[in-house]
Amino acid sequence: MLFKFWFRRFRRASRNRHIRRITVAGFIVLGSIILNSACFYFFERAVSPELTLWDSFWLSFTTITTVGYGDYSATTLGGRIATMVLLYGVGLASFPYVITQIVDTSVERHNDRRHGFIDCRDLVEDHIIIVNYPSELKVFAIIEQLSSDLVTAHRPLVILADNVDELHFNRPDVYFVRGAPLQEESWKRANIEMAYAALILAPRIEEHAADAITASTVSLIETLQSEIRTIAECTSIQHLPVFRSFRCDAVIPTNNIAAKVLAQEVRDRGLAHAVRELLTEAQGSELYSETIDIDGINFGRLQSLLLELQAEVILVGLLRDNQHLINPPLDLQIQRTDRLILIGNRRSDWESIHERLLAEVRG
Repeated sequence: MLFKFWFRRFRRASRNRHIRRITVAGFIVLGSIILNSACFYFFERAVSPELTLWDSFWLSFTTITTVGYGDYSATTLGGRIATMVLLYGVGLASFPYVITQIVDTSVERHNDRRHGFIDCRDLVEDHIIIVNYPSELKVFAIIEQLSSDLVTAHRPLVILADNVDELHFNRPDVYFVRGAPLQEESWKRANIEMAYAALILAPRIEEHAADAITASTVSLIETLQSEIRTIAECTSIQHLPVFRSFRCDAVIPTNNIAAKVLAQEVRDRGLAHAVRELLTEAQGSELYSETIDIDGINFGRLQSLLLELQAEVILVGLLRDNQHLINPPLDLQIQRTDRLILIGNRRSDWESIHERLLAEVRG
């Protein structure tokens, strides 16, 4: 598997014209060093018996790089002719060319990455693909949220969009693929086969058309990679039926959520600040979900155990079979496949809380 990965990388890199030129020129330089080392050793060994092959290689390398320490030099006619032909004639003509091509390749790759012309198939895996670029502010805010969360911070991010020419921010963990989200080739370049999740944002067009395009994008993702986790943005809750025929892990009607928070703040002053705290990676508590390895107790008993342990976490519901159960009946039995919906100060606290819960239940 590892050999196959590196073979694909070598084959793809060999298609780059700069890489081909560097490879050819590099072999010429290396060949010149090796041949001159052999000739120098052959001719100079007769007058300097203590000379070794490493000494010959050292002379050739320092000469071709124009350093020239002068600790060794050719004294025989054969050694001098070999040095003149192989190092001065061939090597020194090729060595600056190699350096120039390396610089050109580095600049070209930087520009390709910035303008979205890269192919991510050999660059990232287990990554998150952000589809569409409605605005720099929105995309950057999502990147900040993903990068600050313990679960997603280690995952590379790939932006797939065709309405932006280049990224105006530079982050080492963010890659840009410029291409149409409804074209299969764009997804191949984004390495969808190895991706962890796809986050499809609503494009900046008329709302009805935006949701139809988003649903079509989800359909294409299903065709290319059915196992990937997909989260789609929907402009209106009225358009949710458009997504019902597609397998999508989550559809978020963002406009309706924002409208609800704004309207709620009119009646319940200060509630918007609480919602903002729960839904952003800011100071204070946050809303998250975690797995549980406990069977045989109900929701009410689990709440009581958390209170008895004085755990700094609040149990508000369950996620079961893609359904959410907020504030369910107290006699609802907990299953191992459930995910608990929690409010806590730090997600990282759950591991220790979970261990204490297991000890309490089993003890």
